[in-house]
Amino acid sequence: MANVNVSGILNCSDGTTIPLEATLTEGTETNLTTATEYTVAASNVGDFAPGKTVISATIQADHNIAYAYILRQGLIATILPVSVKGVSGNGPFMLCVPFTLQPGDIVRATANTAADREAAVCVYTNQGVYRIFKVDTASGNVEPVDLQTGNSVGDTLQGQVITKAFCTAGSLANTELVDNGGCLMLNEKGMPVGVVVANAPAVAPVIWSDVRIPCSLNYTWRISSSA
Repeated sequence: MANVNVSGILNCSDGTTIPLEATLTEGTETNLTTATEYTVAASNVGDFAPGKTVISATIQADHNIAYAYILRQGLIATILPVSVKGVSGNGPFMLCVPFTLQPGDIVRATANTAADREAAVCVYTNQGVYRIFKVDTASGNVEPVDLQTGNSVGDTLQGQVITKAFCTAGSLANTELVDNGGCLMLNEKGMPVGVVVANAPAVAPVIWSDVRIPCSLNYTWRISSSA
């Protein structure tokens, strides 16, 4: 795995812009700190700008990116829009809800190689919960599981409704192999009750879509690929 540059900005409600930049190892989730060219020291965002409220963001990698989020006390506190440099559209893009930084908050991101087939489903629920579900390769019939616990979506979000979501699925060539429209939510009988469309970050920025996907015990994600 190569080392690549990952950068981005967080826009705050008071007009402040927080520049981010770090060299990350592809395939490894790592902290993304403030850009030393503008902030002197590489700092975690919560320590750099405590009390600032982030309203929009964009996180960009060189070749491919799975996800980015802000970690607070061991939990995913908010998820950030991602893209590949050069195809970032009209970002920064709005967060699901404004997010006020606290000391100790950390931006985490996973950049990947252009050929990587990791898929990540990022969700926000009607109870204000953010979760990321991932699978290392979107090949065959696979189940993305919770990033932090390894549990299924049913065990993780039982009784909640997913209201916003996006799914990254690697390069355009890999995303083209994903069948059935993207990542399906299957109920306890194995029948689809919702879908999150799979997207390639190298083609366009990956941002939130409005959905309404129920989640109950024994529900699972399913990505099916033709190769």
